Amino acid sequence: MTFRRLVFYSFVTILPMAMASADPQSKTSFQWKWKENQVLELNEYHDVFFRVGTKTVEREDKNRVVMKPKKCSTDSCLVNAWFDTYLRYGKTSGPFWKDKEFLSDFTLFRNGRYEVPNEFIMPNLRSFPSFPDTAVSVSDVWKLPAEESFDFNSERIRVKVVPEYTFQGVFPWSEGNYKGNCEKITYTYPIFYNKPDGEKMVPNVPYKIFGFASGTVFFNASRGVPEFKEVKLSYTFIYPNGTVQEANFHIKGVYFLRNQINAKDKESIREDILEDLIVGYTGDLNGTKIGDPSKDKTNGKLPNEENLGRITDTGEIPSPEKKTDPKNLPVSVRTSEDGIVFSLDSILFDFNDSKLKPEAETAVTKIAEILKKYPDREIRVSGHTDNIGKKEYNQKLSEDRAKSVLHSLVDLHKMDEKHISFKGYADEVPIVPNDTEENRHKNRRVEITLVLD
Repeated sequence: MTFRRLVFYSFVTILPMAMASADPQSKTSFQWKWKENQVLELNEYHDVFFRVGTKTVEREDKNRVVMKPKKCSTDSCLVNAWFDTYLRYGKTSGPFWKDKEFLSDFTLFRNGRYEVPNEFIMPNLRSFPSFPDTAVSVSDVWKLPAEESFDFNSERIRVKVVPEYTFQGVFPWSEGNYKGNCEKITYTYPIFYNKPDGEKMVPNVPYKIFGFASGTVFFNASRGVPEFKEVKLSYTFIYPNGTVQEANFHIKGVYFLRNQINAKDKESIREDILEDLIVGYTGDLNGTKIGDPSKDKTNGKLPNEENLGRITDTGEIPSPEKKTDPKNLPVSVRTSEDGIVFSLDSILFDFNDSKLKPEAETAVTKIAEILKKYPDREIRVSGHTDNIGKKEYNQKLSEDRAKSVLHSLVDLHKMDEKHISFKGYADEVPIVPNDTEENRHKNRRVEITLVLD
């Protein structure tokens, strides 16, 4: 197995924890308490290290998991989950590349146990943690079965493990701009797998896996959901051809609990965003623009004034008589299954060039101002082309244009790159058929998605 193929998606998607009080003899019961109208989002960041012989590869992974209960009973919830994975190589800053997407339906029992149908590979760490039936005190220890599922190209290997959990009490946690104070559980377990005698060896699939895991999970017992986790995983894979591969993961993840957003909510957000894209214009004889500190006496808005100007491809603020129809803007805004999509017209770039035109920064600046109002949300930048030209060229052009917009958001507008990723799609995702020049023009675009689900 190559370094590229071994992408271990360490989604300890749901790591609940226990609660301690000032009295170490007090007991706490643990169970999941989320409801059908709630969404639990996990944002994970992995430091990854691979070694085969003297060759090493370092990588950073970012995983976003969105879990929605479809139906809940007193003892379990049927969960619909989306798994998005992102990569960047080397110990460097810079944008994450959008890698893969996975969907999954699984059952999460109130005690933390999972049941995952065979057709789904996610989550691959299952029943972490599981809770005892009785309440626990600080320093109590328990063991319950769990499973790791390794999905290789031609075979899936499931390894049964038995983690040992210890309830530590209530402690503070912090990660970046996020912090909390809730119940802390630590756990450890060894990993060992040896292909049974008589089973056929498969190339690029290990016949032996061994390793060790240790983790800390903060679970808010009163709310019944996790808040933060930190996990260290170490694996050694031995392949039929004698290759020995080591893989180490250091994972940190923050959870966010929120109510689900419906189609009506999304449309309301889209309308608010369209309002934010409007640029004010005074329309007086001196041509004064809103925001001119020497002449603006009304905090950017004159009495009875309408917002008449909108962004154009030149950055110009149109006069009232040129009153721009929103359909003619180089930036359109629509709702999607994922959230709100800003679509940047290809006129913001020179022909066959990935560099943003200087005047295009007007549009990106306005979009950045809007995106900063949603600091905890995922931002995806995607590049798209028409179907004219070679596939390889279009793929690179679409990636370069997406990166150009991303770098503008990060470098010029100081947006947090940890929440932004890019991907080029060439002509794979047209919004209209590539059957006319007008339609091909529409397909040549860069999109910025504000992820709401």
